[in-house]
Amino acid sequence: MHITLSGSSPATATAGIMLLTRARQLGYPVSVSILGDPGDAIHITGATVCYAPVLASCGVGREDGSGATVVVPGPPGGRLLATVHPHGESGWFFVDRNGEGAHPAARAYVELCRDAQPLARRCSRTLRKAMEVLGLSRDPAVMDILFGAHVAPLTRLAVGLRAGRALSGERGQPITRFLTGGVAQDPLPSAFPGEQEARARTADIAWILEGLSPSIRDGVESFLSDLQSLATEHTGYVHLLYHLAELASQLTQLPARSILPPLGAAEDSVATGLTAALLANGDGDANRQLLQTFTFLGGRFVDASDNVVNIGEAPPEGEQIDKWEWFCAQVRIGRRSADALWPDVVDPPS
Repeated sequence: MHITLSGSSPATATAGIMLLTRARQLGYPVSVSILGDPGDAIHITGATVCYAPVLASCGVGREDGSGATVVVPGPPGGRLLATVHPHGESGWFFVDRNGEGAHPAARAYVELCRDAQPLARRCSRTLRKAMEVLGLSRDPAVMDILFGAHVAPLTRLAVGLRAGRALSGERGQPITRFLTGGVAQDPLPSAFPGEQEARARTADIAWILEGLSPSIRDGVESFLSDLQSLATEHTGYVHLLYHLAELASQLTQLPARSILPPLGAAEDSVATGLTAALLANGDGDANRQLLQTFTFLGGRFVDASDNVVNIGEAPPEGEQIDKWEWFCAQVRIGRRSADALWPDVVDPPS
């Protein structure tokens, strides 16, 4: 039996791969072609890391990734695009690969570490020492995860800890051992509220200190006081102060001897795959890889055909994030289309 598909390349190529793979496994004589020119396919470039089982099963991003982790290389020095949402259809954010930070608070962390003022040097040493105790890499990429991942705050903290420990290769102490519990005040909102409101909200954060163990309370209080002083004249440090206080305010809501939320497959996959993704340099193109898998399995491209099956949607006009969301959504459409077409392969209509 022969099937000709037409539509956007990610959906058609994925459906073709799924049909050809299943036909081979079960011994059905099936051929699949796509109506169109592969040279017209939209470029879906890296560097990128996500958890996408369907995409990984189609051979995309497997060279540096593992399991269902998709790692697509990108130009050296370019930012890494990541998401901890399953299947890559949402939640994308940037992680810097040059040690400069992509998130405003991560950039402020880098600036703090380079600031020659004695107060800034003391403040940055304290922060790096805290990261060391927790087993985290001091790479600003850790801050991009901590502050930028689009998940609930405590899950974001757990993802950041997992990623930071994967980068450093260290275990560190559990962060919840430094909690006493019992803080009843509402935590700070995750979104940065603007410079003036952020300054006001972090002017008095003694209530956050109430939820910390005496073993670290004095050190945290001294650090926050130093950072507050630096932030009076530096807008960037306001971002760092606010986002650190926001995570601490969320953390101190937990009761003593509790644990952070367990990570799902996508969150853990991307956190542990971050090391490979940060080092993955090259001219990666996820859509080209998908089409290469299709042709490797025997799929063809044709200029004309009868009885064409149309699937997929046209590509967007947006930026890199828009294109990746569209690409990942189309791949899943292709998978569902293959499932819908398979009965006709097994039992062709008369």
